[in-house]
Amino acid sequence: MEEFEDSQLRDLQEVDGIVLRDVHGERVAIGKGFPYENVFSFMVHYFNFYTADNFAKKLGYKDGDEMFKYWFSKKTKLTEFNLINWCIASFDGIYAEDLVDEYDYEHQAYLDAEDAKYDRLAGK
Repeated sequence: MEEFEDSQLRDLQEVDGIVLRDVHGERVAIGKGFPYENVFSFMVHYFNFYTADNFAKKLGYKDGDEMFKYWFSKKTKLTEFNLINWCIASFDGIYAEDLVDEYDYEHQAYLDAEDAKYDRLAGK
């Protein structure tokens, strides 16, 4: 899974994205322009890494069979909005706009400039 970095918060806020803060100990962003552009691409990658059964258990189902049977029964209206909300609830998610931007952009710019200076001195 591709982990979300604090330096990406402004970009994620611009696209009204979300951060899932506990995907097996990692933070993952879902939003346009990110590796997981929508909940469906996140689910595909999650299934490949951890299986559909694991995803189902995270959402409170017994296994993948039970989850898919419920989703495709007439008891529920499966929508992208519902899937996002289930992921937010199951993976300690939060809308990016609700996160405080604590990343120190000025310090990072300074570090990047120092790295470039040392690269020039080293002839790179």
